[in-house]
Amino acid sequence: MKTKGKTKWGRRAQGKPSSAARAPSQNLAPGQVTAIEPQVKRPNRLNLYIDDHFALGLSVYAAAGVRVGQDLARADLERLAHAEALEQAREAALRFLEIRPRSEQELRMRLRKKNYTEEIITQVIARLGDAQLVDDKDFAKYWVENREGFKPRSKRALQYELRQKGVAADDIARAVKKIDERDSAYRAARPKALRWKDLDARAFREKLSGMLARRGFDYSVTRETVTRLWQEVNENSASLKSDWE
Repeated sequence: MKTKGKTKWGRRAQGKPSSAARAPSQNLAPGQVTAIEPQVKRPNRLNLYIDDHFALGLSVYAAAGVRVGQDLARADLERLAHAEALEQAREAALRFLEIRPRSEQELRMRLRKKNYTEEIITQVIARLGDAQLVDDKDFAKYWVENREGFKPRSKRALQYELRQKGVAADDIARAVKKIDERDSAYRAARPKALRWKDLDARAFREKLSGMLARRGFDYSVTRETVTRLWQEVNENSASLKSDWE
């Protein structure tokens, strides 16, 4: 229960902004903890008051161990601010990982955009790595399996995508090692071949080979795949073969 100028977490002077208002900037001046108040709109976060002035906002995790009446030096408050930044960065990283697995580089770039320091980013990635939530070997395997399952493409295209995501060459090589490009090209092209089966031979070849080229497949694999599919959907390969000449 609140009384005038007080809360059950401690004393706060009248006239201070409530936690419903936008929190002011951090004030790390040393002093005694006079209140630790839950924020109205974010009850899992707390506002810390030192000598009746707002010091900083903290997550429940970062505020563990802080008590009303405790004297905090500036170094103590700086440690709390660092712990809070680390916790916020960790939460941001976890939200990013909820969508799909990420490479370490993707995660670094995301946290940099949110203006976290390199020290904080490195610590967060180390913690997530220890929890097996960030691992480029696993990420490369996931990426290839996902592509193979939903949008097959060539080894070359997959290698390029993984390099763009900062995955090391050895991890890429391991992830694409077992890919059968002819099978991948066939699975990628078959739905389109069924859609375009009523086209004439030249149009069928041009559209299907163009699609496979955009997926990174080379000429020989493309030609073999297009010829095979034309034969399957039309039971007539002669006119298509002459078109390649």
